[in-house]
Amino acid sequence: MGLAVFSFVETLIVKGQINYLMIVVLAIMVAQVVFKNRYFGIFLGLVVGLVSLGLFLAVLSDYRKFPEVTSNAIELITVGSLLSLAGAILAAVMVFKYFNQEDKIAIQ
Repeated sequence: MGLAVFSFVETLIVKGQINYLMIVVLAIMVAQVVFKNRYFGIFLGLVVGLVSLGLFLAVLSDYRKFPEVTSNAIELITVGSLLSLAGAILAAVMVFKYFNQEDKIAIQ
């Protein structure tokens, strides 16, 4: 949620445009926090995990474009890997949390 807010504010300040995608992402995340739907939580965790994997692969691709290892290349691989790893870990925690959650069935 923090990255969505950061991306929204950055786009607003730098480009002067409203980033509607980040508004939708933030709304989905807030809805999940409020309603705590098991199946949507699993789905959201898997999506975040796949996006984190894709971002990590993009970082590796950009790193390979450097002709030699410089401080910029090391900074790119370090920061990009840490952000991707953090997203993957949080996605895994979310998936395991909602897999272990029992369905709430109304007993009458």
